[in-house]
Amino acid sequence: MAANKKKIIILCTMVVLLIASGYLNYVLTQKSPADTGGAETAVSSYFAAAKAERQTTRNQEIVYYDAIIASSSSSATEKEAATTAKMKILAFMENENGIETFLFGKGYAASIASCSDGGIYVTVADNDLSAVKVAEIKNFIIEHTDYVLGQINIRSYPV
Repeated sequence: MAANKKKIIILCTMVVLLIASGYLNYVLTQKSPADTGGAETAVSSYFAAAKAERQTTRNQEIVYYDAIIASSSSSATEKEAATTAKMKILAFMENENGIETFLFGKGYAASIASCSDGGIYVTVADNDLSAVKVAEIKNFIIEHTDYVLGQINIRSYPV
C-alpha cells in the first residue's frame, strides 16, 4: 500500500510540474504589443549570418594559401603568388572592417561591406538611404581605399 501511495504522489507531482512548465512556456513566449524587437532581430540575424559566411570563406582562402606557402612541393613562383593573394585578402578584410566601423559610428545599426578586385559592395540597414548618406559613405570609401566611384555599390536593407 505504501508503494502505491509513493507512485501516486510521484505521478501527481509530475503532472503538476508538466502543467506548470506548459504555463510558463506559454507566458514567456507571448510578446507584448510594445515589443518591436522582431524586425530588429531579423535584420541583425541577416547581417550576422552574412558576416559569418564572409569570414568563413576568407579563413578558408587564407588556409589554402598558407598551405601553398608552407608546401615543400610548391615552386617559388607559386609561393610568391600565394603570398600576394593572401596579402590582398588581408587588405580586403582590413577595408571591410574599417568601413563597417565607420558605418557603425555613423549610427547604422547593421551593415556589411564586401571587397573584391572588381569593386566594393556595401549594404546598410536603413529604410531611408538618401543620396546625401550614400555620398557620405562613398566619400569615406574613396578616401580610405583604392576604389574609385564606379567600383562602389551601396544598397539599403529594409529595417
